[in-house]
Amino acid sequence: MDNRNIITASDPVRHDDLRDLAARPGPVVSLVLPTHRGGVETLADSQRLRPLLEQAREELAERYPDADAESLLAPVQELAESRRFWQEQADGLAVYAYPGGSRHFRTDRDFVPAVIVGDHPNLRPILPLFTEDQEFLLLAVGRDKVRIFEGDRATITELPLGDIPASDEDAEGVNTREPQFQHQPSRLAPGHGHGPRDYNVLNGFLQQVSKGFEARFTNDRRPLILATLEEYRGAVAEHITTVKVLEEIVSGSPSELSPAQLHKKAWPIAAAEGQRGHDAVLERLGDALGTGLATNDTSLIGSDSATGRVDILVLAERALTEDARADELDAAIANTLANRGTIDVVPDLQGNHAAGAIFRY
Repeated sequence: MDNRNIITASDPVRHDDLRDLAARPGPVVSLVLPTHRGGVETLADSQRLRPLLEQAREELAERYPDADAESLLAPVQELAESRRFWQEQADGLAVYAYPGGSRHFRTDRDFVPAVIVGDHPNLRPILPLFTEDQEFLLLAVGRDKVRIFEGDRATITELPLGDIPASDEDAEGVNTREPQFQHQPSRLAPGHGHGPRDYNVLNGFLQQVSKGFEARFTNDRRPLILATLEEYRGAVAEHITTVKVLEEIVSGSPSELSPAQLHKKAWPIAAAEGQRGHDAVLERLGDALGTGLATNDTSLIGSDSATGRVDILVLAERALTEDARADELDAAIANTLANRGTIDVVPDLQGNHAAGAIFRY
């Protein structure tokens, strides 16, 4: 597969990454700091990590005196001493160290230097990298080239076609054409000057593409963005019924567009779909408040997340830097993820609440 990182030197943050970190045993050391993409500042960044390491050692000694602090922090110390590592950075770095391992994420999100030691990881700084993302499928259809991609905010990856025809010449049973004659524009190919047989070739080809896509991605929850000529849209979308096809398309011939160019045109469409998802969660939360199936009570969210009752945890942006209830919020986030719930971050919540939760029962 041809994977392209659109946001260079960064590491995507996936739901599985968050869930994996949420399940790690404590104590967990969470560090974030700003980094630089180039220049002399790149090596200075490693020096900014060292005082955070010392602070982590002090807090481990105070809060977890039985923990082997040197062993726990050894992977972070190795990062601090790796010259090559600091030369391949983005705008921010988040590091998590726990008994038996560590994870780090280079991000295009800037951070204020901070270290938190607790029973759970402080995932709040990197949550927007997940909640502001939107995974999508992209089907680029031209008569001479068909391509399938999966993408998100930071990456685009071309997938193998499998049984889907790579062009109209590869469409089974419809690749024999009669000579082309001028005629009135058809619904599928207006103004192209093709005869009736060519219309049948085109229609059969588009049907095979859409049916092949449908068979392969049935019930895939990612929305599909079409990149094709406007007049092909209906014929392609007609046979795709179990995947959500977005109304807006990347219009025009996609054949000469690179993966990066396709991503640039497709991402705003995917981001708008993501925003509709945030709006739907807020509406669902508002409807459920007062029914016993939702709450803004942080203490209740904390206790119910531990029992697996929280289906969706909604955080206002201010909760990402909340200090007063940091441990409580981190526990709620970790418990929700560990119990296969989901997290959403919104600019603010009604009533200026820091958090809200939608219950499963």
